[in-house]
Amino acid sequence: MPQHQADTVFPIFVAVWVVLGLGSSAFFFLNKDAALKRRVWPGFTVVTGVVFLFFVWLMGAGAEVLLVGVPAVVLITALNLRAVRFCDSCGKTLMNQNPFSPPRFCSKCGAELKR
Repeated sequence: MPQHQADTVFPIFVAVWVVLGLGSSAFFFLNKDAALKRRVWPGFTVVTGVVFLFFVWLMGAGAEVLLVGVPAVVLITALNLRAVRFCDSCGKTLMNQNPFSPPRFCSKCGAELKR
């Protein structure tokens, strides 16, 4: 892909990423419906990873970049799915800093969290 095409795609990538970031933050941190967030989170996480890889491809990434990028995005997606929990008691979205040990209790109200 010519450099000028990558230069055209990158601002669109940034705009999409800003919209996804602001929209998802508003939904996942302001919404108190834990069951709804629990249903939406897996699909949102997977779609976000696919969108990211799509833009990487659009910007002209070669096969060597995608050979590293696809497994990296799959790993990050899996870790995000494991690390985020939603409290049924207060609706808080909890993101653990250690994705290998998901939170078990809500940091806001102390309730035990569902898987």
